Amino acid sequence: MDKLKTTSKRLQALVLLLIALTPCAVALNAATGEWAQLVGAPAGILLDATRIHGGALAAVIALGLIKPLAHMLAFWFLYKLLGLYRQGIIFTAENVGAIRKIGWALVGIDIASMARTVLAGPVLTAFDVTQGYVSVGLEAGFVTVGLFVVLVAHVMELGRELKEQDDLVI
Repeated sequence: MDKLKTTSKRLQALVLLLIALTPCAVALNAATGEWAQLVGAPAGILLDATRIHGGALAAVIALGLIKPLAHMLAFWFLYKLLGLYRQGIIFTAENVGAIRKIGWALVGIDIASMARTVLAGPVLTAFDVTQGYVSVGLEAGFVTVGLFVVLVAHVMELGRELKEQDDLVI
């Protein structure tokens, strides 16, 4: 149990660092003018950096934050789960709920990425930052992992319920 607590403490520190670094990466892209990377524009789409100011700047940064915020949410749920493990709380309804939230947050990363891809063209075109384009992308990496994590949470919940029933029947 001590090894789990120690490992959870270390991983919690790493996850907290990742939470802090995520907006820093967005700020670095903005500060260096990597606007296409920030908004996930497809290759070959040129953005006119001279037009990115005022409302266009706010729109570009908002588009750039969509996916990182989804990552931060997943990191936050992982941080909370590691906190439970650090306290020695294992195989409880609270753990199962935290694992389930992590799974759905992982699914949300791909959904956020696809939403950003679909929104970027019309928003950037509306602010005259680029020529009109529409792009649609399919993301499935985090969806696959996230759904697997949700499934694991359901299996853990079933195991927890069976153990609880077994403890009552002595």
